[in-house]
Amino acid sequence: LRGPGMAQEAAPVLLVVLTQLASCTWHEGSGYYAESQANEVHVAEEPAGEPALDYRRGSGAAAGGGGAAGAPLTAPSPAVPQWCATLSVYRGEASCYSPRGSAYRSSLGTRCELSCARGYRLVGRSAVQCLPSRHWSGMGYCRQIRCPVLPGLLRGSYACSAGVQMDSRCDYTCLPGYQLEGDRSRTCMEDGRWSGSEPVCVDVEPPKIRCPDSRERIAEPGKLTATVYWDPPRVKDSADGIIKRVTLRGPEPGSELAEGEHVVRYTAHDQAHNRASCKFSIRVQ
Repeated sequence: LRGPGMAQEAAPVLLVVLTQLASCTWHEGSGYYAESQANEVHVAEEPAGEPALDYRRGSGAAAGGGGAAGAPLTAPSPAVPQWCATLSVYRGEASCYSPRGSAYRSSLGTRCELSCARGYRLVGRSAVQCLPSRHWSGMGYCRQIRCPVLPGLLRGSYACSAGVQMDSRCDYTCLPGYQLEGDRSRTCMEDGRWSGSEPVCVDVEPPKIRCPDSRERIAEPGKLTATVYWDPPRVKDSADGIIKRVTLRGPEPGSELAEGEHVVRYTAHDQAHNRASCKFSIRVQ
């Protein structure tokens, strides 16, 4: 049996144990003990809405940065809102308009009109728009305007200032003996076609012919005639060098000519039906 003194000693011990049990109570769902309730963390969900824009800084020193000793600091350029990739048209230009303002050249909803420099033609879309998918609604590019190669000129040639590019001028010339009929020059136009029409080189120059010199002959003794010989005329065509035929009007070489004056006429014809004539006279006395 325990005495009254032992009961008094046990009472304080039991009180201490009950106090510790009460202070160690677990609160489900908080993640902390009751004595640390002031440190609870509550995370609120972010409401769904329009995707945030990317802000790309331009050139300039970053905030808080410094340059060389004594050099003034450059203020950073303002952030530029960008959603789609920046448009860059080679040999052309993109004129962009956004409902948010002129600084929003690549933001959602921006509309850009594409154009090309002179000498280039736009292929593809002439206007594109920045879509929620972060892509543009189409694409376009500038292609150089080129005319087809000109065909060769028969009995002539041509020389061009800039090949087959736009505004290139091609001048035509003909070989000696030929004359150009048609356009003397053609220009590559904006629609990719040549101005004018293809010219031709025409043989319009007559052949050159030279007859023998005029002469006199004395009639043979006891006769009133004389036998006369001469060389054929010299004929040359300045175009292709081809003489189609030579005709003679009058006596032929080696003919017996009576006293008096005789006229001999030669006519040369080339392939283009051009002709030239010459004549000389023979006097028999």
